Amino acid sequence: MPTRMSYILILFLFLVAAISLEVIFHPHLFDSLKERITWTLIIFIIGILWDTYAVSHQQWIFPGNGLLGINIGILPIEEYLFFLIPP
Repeated sequence: MPTRMSYILILFLFLVAAISLEVIFHPHLFDSLKERITWTLIIFIIGILWDTYAVSHQQWIFPGNGLLGINIGILPIEEYLFFLIPP
C-alpha cells in the first residue's frame, strides 16, 4: 500500500538521480540554459494540457493514495512536478 507521499518521493528520487548524473557525467543535452528552459516549458504545457483533457474526459484518474492532496485545477501538484523534473 503506497504511503501518503509516494508520488512526491519518487519524483524527489528522480531529481536526485538526474542531478547526480549531470554532475558525474556532464552530458550536454542542451546548448544553453535558455534552450533547457524552453524545452522544459514546451513539455510542461503539452503534458498539462494532455493530462487535463484526459482527466476531464475520465480517461485518466489520480486516486488519493500516494498523493499529497494538493490540486491545481483538476490535477495534483505532483503531476505538475512530473512535467518539470524529468525534462
